[in-house]
Amino acid sequence: MTKNYSYDVNPGGFSSSQVLMTIASIAATLIALYSMCIWLRIILTWIKIPGQMQENPVARFLGKIVDPYLNWFKGIESLRRSRLDLTPLVALAVLSIAQSMLRLLGTYGKLTVGLVGGLVLQTLWGYIISPILFFIIVLLIIRLVFCYKRGPNSIQYIKMLDTMIGGILNWVQNLFYKHQTINDRQLVITALVFFAIVYLVCSGVLGLAVSALARLPY
Repeated sequence: MTKNYSYDVNPGGFSSSQVLMTIASIAATLIALYSMCIWLRIILTWIKIPGQMQENPVARFLGKIVDPYLNWFKGIESLRRSRLDLTPLVALAVLSIAQSMLRLLGTYGKLTVGLVGGLVLQTLWGYIISPILFFIIVLLIIRLVFCYKRGPNSIQYIKMLDTMIGGILNWVQNLFYKHQTINDRQLVITALVFFAIVYLVCSGVLGLAVSALARLPY
């Protein structure tokens, strides 16, 4: 009687999909560490030690690692508006999308268009849209405080704030009070309420969109 023997072609080894998942997980971890280096670089740039003429050596070392990547985004002029520089946020958002995709690939071994679309929406909201809206709301709250509380230096502070949100106030006036004359306080309150509603609506719509995308089978 002839016996048939079966052999395991890869005894105790990993399949190609397992290898891919492992590589994806390692790459996601490396991207997370690189993103942390970017955050440290940004924070150390903000911190200025009195009397220190040269750049912090740690910041200089991190700059050699992360600045070549950040410089890719500095050439995009639309990301830089007067005092507002969105290039670091966009650079981190790109890394966050890549990291999340690799995490999913490392966990489940596959990606779907729906999952990728949901990741992109969440990242855009978390790194760009939400911080900008929150920043505008905070500035409007401060601006409203100066509308009620006048002091010796209030005019200077109001002028400084208007250099950042003056265009937004003009846009709100044209949107709600075109060809009307309103006082400064009413305009700021209207802008504050409008952007607070926009923030809440966008947050709710994002949750629904991400849930719908996650259910897509492809």
